[in-house]
Amino acid sequence: MIRGPVLPQMREGLWALVAGRLEAIETGLLLVLEDLDCSGGRLGAVEGLARDAAGAPVLLTMATDGDALLAGRVLAASEFLQRVGDSLAAAVPEGNFAPGVNGRVVVVGTEGASASLESLRRLSLPGVALCRLEPFRIGGVERFAVRWLANGPEAAAKVTAAQVDFAVAADRRADWQTIEQLSLRLDPAVRIDGDRFLRRITWQGRLLGEVCAADGTLRGSGADGVSYRLLSPRDVREFGDRLVRRYAELTGLSMDGGNRAGEPSARPREDEVGGGGAARNAKGVAPGESLRASLSSARLTPEEYSALGGPARLAGGGTEVAGVAENVIRAVSAQEGSWAGPTMRTD
Repeated sequence: MIRGPVLPQMREGLWALVAGRLEAIETGLLLVLEDLDCSGGRLGAVEGLARDAAGAPVLLTMATDGDALLAGRVLAASEFLQRVGDSLAAAVPEGNFAPGVNGRVVVVGTEGASASLESLRRLSLPGVALCRLEPFRIGGVERFAVRWLANGPEAAAKVTAAQVDFAVAADRRADWQTIEQLSLRLDPAVRIDGDRFLRRITWQGRLLGEVCAADGTLRGSGADGVSYRLLSPRDVREFGDRLVRRYAELTGLSMDGGNRAGEPSARPREDEVGGGGAARNAKGVAPGESLRASLSSARLTPEEYSALGGPARLAGGGTEVAGVAENVIRAVSAQEGSWAGPTMRTD
């Protein structure tokens, strides 16, 4: 007798928590309209129609255990997108949807909806993504952790942030790969994770920078929160320079061994390069060696730095982190072969 009104109230309560904070579920997710009926009134409406960072329509529905109509509602929503998804740009102009971009259904539940989410996961419905929230309150503020579930009976139940595909436009993928390779070569402790449209680059949990994919473009932001559009190879090089500078600041490389940036330093310790007998390649880099270790042998004297075209004042003078950044990126260039070098700034 009471099941009817209780389940809608549970869904409404979860939607009230989620509706104003879609950005916390996925970067760039914006609510367009609420209460979209995809089944002619038979299975109930999905809670929201949203736009993702690629301009695709996203149907959002809340999951609760005991909801016998959930699977049917999700299937109806998926079929609705397959039928009319390419027409939503004209039918809902306020959504600013990109024509021809495939839509998705996102099902959101909490720990109390584990059984329902697991059932949907095993059904492996096309175009359906499953998200479990863990709400908690800290410092008087409501927050929630987000966990994405793999779709399919044979897949692992949980998807880590690092396993979520980064939805980069095809013509920008090479730029992202350049940034990714540079970041991972800095140090084994560098980690890259995020969601479908965001990658966070961290070292020991400390932010080096973020890269956001939205509307076919890439934007990079540093630890200071300042955002930059990555439109050209020059932009990518400058953003890579900022990542390296931030890394040098956090790790204290500019003061490593008591030497100023650009001055020669002692050879790296054996435990930094994996053993003194490690074989080095033709470019003088040991296999698996991190840039933090190889930097010690890559630093240049003021005369060498000036001969390579760099201002001598950066080699041994007042901008230590900038000099370290230059040396690190030169080491990247030697190891990766594809890095064209940064456009250094001295501000």
